[in-house]
Amino acid sequence: MDQQAERAPVPLARAWWMVAALFMLYVLAWLDRLTISMLVAPIKAQLALTDFQMSLVLGPSFALAYAVFGVPLGWAADRFSRRWVIFGGVLVWALATFACGFATTFEGLILARVFVGIGEAALLPSAYSLIGDAFPPGKVTVATSVFQSAGKTGSAVSFGLGGFAIAFAKSLEWIDWPVHGPASYWQITFALIALPGFVLMFLALSFPDPGRRGQGAARPGRAELWGFVRQHGALLGLMTFAFSCMALVGYSLTSWVPTYMERHFGWQPARYGVALSAMNIFGALALIACGRIVDRLYTRGMRDAHLRFYSWTILALSPVIVAAFFVPNPYVFLACYALIQLITVPFIVYGSAIFALLAPSTMRGQLLGMMMFVFNVLGFGAGPAIVGALTDFVFQDQAKIGMSLAVVVIGGAAMGLAAMRLALPRLNAAVAARQSEAR
Repeated sequence: MDQQAERAPVPLARAWWMVAALFMLYVLAWLDRLTISMLVAPIKAQLALTDFQMSLVLGPSFALAYAVFGVPLGWAADRFSRRWVIFGGVLVWALATFACGFATTFEGLILARVFVGIGEAALLPSAYSLIGDAFPPGKVTVATSVFQSAGKTGSAVSFGLGGFAIAFAKSLEWIDWPVHGPASYWQITFALIALPGFVLMFLALSFPDPGRRGQGAARPGRAELWGFVRQHGALLGLMTFAFSCMALVGYSLTSWVPTYMERHFGWQPARYGVALSAMNIFGALALIACGRIVDRLYTRGMRDAHLRFYSWTILALSPVIVAAFFVPNPYVFLACYALIQLITVPFIVYGSAIFALLAPSTMRGQLLGMMMFVFNVLGFGAGPAIVGALTDFVFQDQAKIGMSLAVVVIGGAAMGLAAMRLALPRLNAAVAARQSEAR
């Protein structure tokens, strides 16, 4: 259990090291999560899968486990050592990624991906709870933005390092591996990207727990938690729907853009991996810059700055969102993809910051776990599957994957924007009421 001693202010240097350690673990999570999107062609060929079956491997197998286990692991983050919750999660997802390399059937690969999702579900509720307690309210958004930029950095590492790992794995196919025997290069790639996890998991123990704000108060029971949910039901519902739509857009892109680059432009992993890596680095840097802007807007009195700025970003980028999958030049497409990164990452940053403003620390992990359950089921679970289903059953042509992506990206962004605009008045009132109670 976390200690219940009087909470002292956390030195900023220690708080930022904690963010750095969590950042590296989140990058690792994305490497283990996303490299599979560059291995669609060899996996499909060896296991004789359709696009729709492959979409189940890319999306629902991981996302449903990630979502379902996010709730109990959020509960664990509120009651037990958050560092050890993260340590255990990294160990599980590293073992599961390694197990993907032993998969010889569709069912075996699905099962391994389920356990990758279970392990990764431990990270975000604990990490955002730790960051919310380590930083003062005026610095929470920029701190969470730095941490969440690991998502785009992880995507960059996955596409960049993943491309090199795939090339290296191809040179090792001739080896008769112990226990495994002969292995295809996609199976070797999974083993290569799993190995760092068994070392980096110790980063979760490299910083002290910052303590919990209000930890002297009693732990909230189920009645207090559901009372908070009922009090802010409309706001939480609109936020969760909006963020689920943006998750649908983002996860569809990360799962299927590599395949789109292969089929539409004829690029191979070694080529598009570097390009997509650069686009995701841009997204990571832009996310940190946007986090600073939101913090400044909030400190200047804009109570709904997180959602308002997000909606402004979507509106500003609407021409790019509409045009992306209809441009004929691969470099123009990559520029559009880079700009779309500005709307596909921030939802968890803004959501966790809003919870830090509205909810006690002792229930924040559970609330984040509940919200993540919904937007991972609808976003990561449904998004890639919808793209695969549209390609196989509606357009009935693998070359039309760009049309499938366009439907999901444009539709998801439009619905997310509408929900955000509806939520703005409720967020403003809720933050004002919370600030009044704190005085």
